[in-house]
Amino acid sequence: MTQSWVERLRRIQAERDTWLCVGLDPSPSLIPAGVSLRDFGCAIIDATLDYACAFKPNLMFYLSFGSEGMRALEETIAHIPDNTPIILDAKFGDIRYTAEHYARAAFDVLGVDAVTISPYVGMDAVTPLLGRPGKMIFVLVRSSNITGNDFQLWPSERAPLYRFVTAQINTLARDYADQLGMIVSATQPRDLALLRSWAPSIPFLIPGIGVQEGDLGTAVQHGMTRGGTGPLIGVARAIIYASADGDYAAAARTAAAEWVERIRAERADHQEY
Repeated sequence: MTQSWVERLRRIQAERDTWLCVGLDPSPSLIPAGVSLRDFGCAIIDATLDYACAFKPNLMFYLSFGSEGMRALEETIAHIPDNTPIILDAKFGDIRYTAEHYARAAFDVLGVDAVTISPYVGMDAVTPLLGRPGKMIFVLVRSSNITGNDFQLWPSERAPLYRFVTAQINTLARDYADQLGMIVSATQPRDLALLRSWAPSIPFLIPGIGVQEGDLGTAVQHGMTRGGTGPLIGVARAIIYASADGDYAAAARTAAAEWVERIRAERADHQEY
């Protein structure tokens, strides 16, 4: 029987004692001079593997390099060890016919374990990607941009659209156990806490930590599910661009270790209460 994505995540979180998800967001202007896109990603993976419970390559950053980027993405994904979950950060979101091709591209062609989805076109964007053993869908519920996300708050802060999306995810999760997660940003700490109370059993992917200065304490305090699955606390730029020089991989390892220690310290503080 295929092990569920959540079971894999919980195992790696326990083995490495980490909730850190390392984001791979390669930018042409920030990669050290003379380092190829493929070598950059693979070096970051090797340097931070001990501290990561998952890696999250961002599709659009790779697409911005054209055909070279897609080759590098495939090779970077292949470089990640099989026991470490891979989340393709793509924010897919389209009608069922197109969503079925998203599923094929992500799971069959690229071979990732999980994808991110924007549900605001409707649940047609979500359901075609479900039902695959061992795969996971993270649905965007509360994004990290603190301005310009008026749709999520419509029609009011007391009854926002993202609460309705959460209810839909809870309902779907009854039929697709361990296949649905939620993206909930640490830049919206009040809403993160609310969403955990509304969805106590849904795993959280939490962006907004690091350069975006999200609330790590709230992410740790409210990130874990009722069943004990830790959140995936995403950090990208603060780790992969810790140095712009030839020591970029070593600097990334140091930064990852520091973030893991910060997360562990927050966990210890909250366990005292």
